[in-house]
Amino acid sequence: MKILMLSPYFYPEGGGLERYAFKLAKDLAKEHEVTVVCATRGKEREEEIGNIKVIRKKPNFILSNTPIRVQLPFEVIKIAKKTDLIIAHTPVPFYADVASLVGKILGIDVVVFYHTGELVKGSLVDILARVYEKTVERITLRNTRIIAVSRYVQRVLKRKRFRAKVRYPPVDEAFLRAEPNYRGSYVLFVGQLGKYHRWKNLELLLRAMKGINGKLVVVGDGDLREYYIREARRLGVDAEFKGFVSKEDLVKIYKNAKVLVLPSSKSEGFGMVVIEAMLLGTPVVVTGVGELPVIVEDGKCGIVIGISEKDINRALRLLLENEKIRRKMGVIGRRRSTFLASRTQDFLGERFLL
Repeated sequence: MKILMLSPYFYPEGGGLERYAFKLAKDLAKEHEVTVVCATRGKEREEEIGNIKVIRKKPNFILSNTPIRVQLPFEVIKIAKKTDLIIAHTPVPFYADVASLVGKILGIDVVVFYHTGELVKGSLVDILARVYEKTVERITLRNTRIIAVSRYVQRVLKRKRFRAKVRYPPVDEAFLRAEPNYRGSYVLFVGQLGKYHRWKNLELLLRAMKGINGKLVVVGDGDLREYYIREARRLGVDAEFKGFVSKEDLVKIYKNAKVLVLPSSKSEGFGMVVIEAMLLGTPVVVTGVGELPVIVEDGKCGIVIGISEKDINRALRLLLENEKIRRKMGVIGRRRSTFLASRTQDFLGERFLL
């Protein structure tokens, strides 16, 4: 079978969604011919990653974190004529819409993986997002098979009158095999640092770190990285910005962290970084948005807080100053994340999709 996958970006570019797409593509490529079409921040190129053919295209422009390539529908139609199944990943509009439209034109089955709860993120383009949800999305995704990455995303889709099955993101085996540390020496933040990801609230975390006796390590990159570096210096926060790191280095970084903080103010469709940190015995501090309060049992494997500098500061002081509490949460968190991860490992794409 020939399968075409569309994704805004694809491994090694991007974050959790791209790793999800890569895992699915690898599973399917064991028995099928898989081609991925995606945007790229680098040079246009075609390459092979294992048995996966990846076609990376430069967008004409980027609108609110959505890479737009005007000619993409015509390019996809040309490729899809020899395709049996189209899969699309959507944290943002356009790619899933193109996939659904092409599928309807050519009579090809389409499956859309929905990775986000709310498109509205508190920016100036929210008006466009609301218009899109009430018009284009309702047309293009009608009668399309949709898979949600969490129960939270499924509930959001239900409010939009879309039916969806749930398929939790698979956890990389590297995090499952690694042994926890239960010690650590710094506060950790993992996430994209772009202007359309300000809702991840790294800036709020930097302010909350003021006066904390400890170091902050930031993993991730984006067009606001230099701004955050300057902000950390201005606030007098001891912060190290590592950019994107390899999977092997990320395992080590998780293991050596005292606590992971994810202070998002908008929906987290799943929160893979939280699962990964807990697997390595690192307690977590998260806000109660999206799927996060489902993953994290407040007071047991981490702390669920409100979206405020004061709440972050209070939670950090509690964990950083109490090794026994930190270790206990780390042990419980590893146990819980191992259970949650076990629900994602039977990620046999063919059995679930075809």
